[in-house]
Amino acid sequence: MLKIGNLDLYVGTKEEYSVAKSQGMRIVCALNRAGGFVTHQSVVGWTGRGCDPNHPNYLFKETGDAIYLNMIDGEDSKYVNDAMIDPALNFIKSNLDQGDSVFVYCSLGESRSPSIALMYMLENNLISKDNAVEEFKKQYYPAYSPKFGNLGYIQRRWL
Repeated sequence: MLKIGNLDLYVGTKEEYSVAKSQGMRIVCALNRAGGFVTHQSVVGWTGRGCDPNHPNYLFKETGDAIYLNMIDGEDSKYVNDAMIDPALNFIKSNLDQGDSVFVYCSLGESRSPSIALMYMLENNLISKDNAVEEFKKQYYPAYSPKFGNLGYIQRRWL
């Protein structure tokens, strides 16, 4: 689990979920499915390879202390969109503004979860849009290795 700058925002992996939860952190799950872990699939209750696109919680499900995204980590940016990301960014901002710590996680902590942290920084003008990806990797999260789906979405929306 890595703290992002001076924010009370942390990024990590599915294995760190229980530690964050035990510390009372608010949770952003950027993991659609992974056996044996808390994911969009386990919270929404879908089975098989993917959630039914007609399900009311297809893109995300928000509870009082968490938001679970049906976020696929792929090379196509069509799987990342405003209808999923905006609620996650609003969730982060609202909780940080209330003084809560927020933990964002995905499977490996390399692409989805750090991408959401970068998106939050971009959305709130906490990082320069000039070379944002390189600056984020250098100054905040050295393990950042986004798949093109996340990177393409970031480039299209903010850069």
